[in-house]
Amino acid sequence: FEAVGLADEIVYRCFTGTTTRIQGTDFEALYRDLERFHQIGYPDNHNSTILVQNDGQLHYRDGGEAHLNTPSGMANLQVAARTNSRAAYKEYARLTNEQNMKVTLRGQLKFTFDPSRSVPLDEVEPVQDIVKRFATGAMSLGSISQEAHETLAKAMNALGGRSNTGEGGEDPERFLDNR
Repeated sequence: FEAVGLADEIVYRCFTGTTTRIQGTDFEALYRDLERFHQIGYPDNHNSTILVQNDGQLHYRDGGEAHLNTPSGMANLQVAARTNSRAAYKEYARLTNEQNMKVTLRGQLKFTFDPSRSVPLDEVEPVQDIVKRFATGAMSLGSISQEAHETLAKAMNALGGRSNTGEGGEDPERFLDNR
């Protein structure tokens, strides 16, 4: 377990012994958030109607919390899927890659590639051996649709990978075929 996004001062005091290599919010920032939330919940003007604020953490809001999936990105993905448009897919990929740099740790990484240090292809493990280590996450029957559950199982069976059914187990009818 590693704490991500918390300053050392918080980790040392509240999560003693926990590794934290990626710094983030500190007590001062937490306090400012608490003040802001309190002000929203208990405004100075007690006669005003209190409205629940939606800052876009759960749903996309223009000017709100940044999300990897944006409305324009999703619109392009839908067009690409419905019409097999390569241009729409390229635009979806461009928008998603652009957002990735803003909202994910992976997007913050910069890789350097030195061709002189490449591994020769004859030394690379065969694909058939690599995919045997692929596994789906534990998604219980009922937590996702039956169709999604069966599609994941078929894909893992075709690759020679593993399909973890989760706590819900398997529908016994699936024991008889590749689902």
